[in-house]
Amino acid sequence: MKKKLENRNEIVAPRLGQSSEIQKGADRPRVKNQAAAMQRLFSVKKHDATQLHYDFRLSHNGVLLSWAIPDGPSYWPGHQREAIQVKDHSLEYKFSERVIYEGPGAGTVMQWDWGTWVPLPGYTDVDACMRNGLLKFTLLGEKLKGSWTLARVKLYARNRPNVIWTLTKEQDSFARSEAARSILEEAPNSIITGRTMKEIAEDPNKSKYRDKDQGKLFEE
Repeated sequence: MKKKLENRNEIVAPRLGQSSEIQKGADRPRVKNQAAAMQRLFSVKKHDATQLHYDFRLSHNGVLLSWAIPDGPSYWPGHQREAIQVKDHSLEYKFSERVIYEGPGAGTVMQWDWGTWVPLPGYTDVDACMRNGLLKFTLLGEKLKGSWTLARVKLYARNRPNVIWTLTKEQDSFARSEAARSILEEAPNSIITGRTMKEIAEDPNKSKYRDKDQGKLFEE
């Protein structure tokens, strides 16, 4: 019986990846793919600062590529929404809901949408796309889905301190007509708590959010 158990252990050990170089090699693509998937998170925050706008962020190379969209995203491909590029943000607050009481961006912040994103074929070199000013990708969010394009505006006012892009919905099964109801009106509240901006402002700590808890959504 002891010999059978020893033989069984010899068979099981490689599956655990503890003593087999072959198994370790087989595990590497899976681990690498998981890491890549974790890096491609996106976040959209509704931010009532100097003026109401939407913070659109794509995770890449350990930071959040960030744009401020004054009018918010639109599902109608005819809407080219102005997207003002701002400095890269830390991943630390990729998913958060709070009130910023002072300093830059002071105001109420709602987690409006979240999910993962995938560059479309031909746009997988994100760094090159950012340099060239054209990035196409798919969003897999709760509210935003389908293919989208970020395009840098070549001619923009030189007195503007930030580079201007446009965010546009590609024509696909998720696209809507101009007459259709806006996603901003259809789903205005927090994806975390379901609260309105007013409710968050009145009690920002009612449902305190932590990345380490909700991040599990994207590990499954």
